[in-house]
Amino acid sequence: MKKSLLETNPYLKDTKKREEAMARNIETSSAIEGIWVKRDPKAGCFVHSNDINSLPKAKRTAR
Repeated sequence: MKKSLLETNPYLKDTKKREEAMARNIETSSAIEGIWVKRDPKAGCFVHSNDINSLPKAKRTAR
């Protein structure tokens, strides 16, 4: 049987690095969809946040 990705990927082996990468992935992927979330440090879960200052949208330029 093959080893799992968790066993073979050096970036996923370290628990702290894996959790940080997953949090960053969830936050950025959600932001692309227009959903702003942040990880609640006390609960450890992701919550929708209306308090996050969103980055301004890119301005269109004439070509």
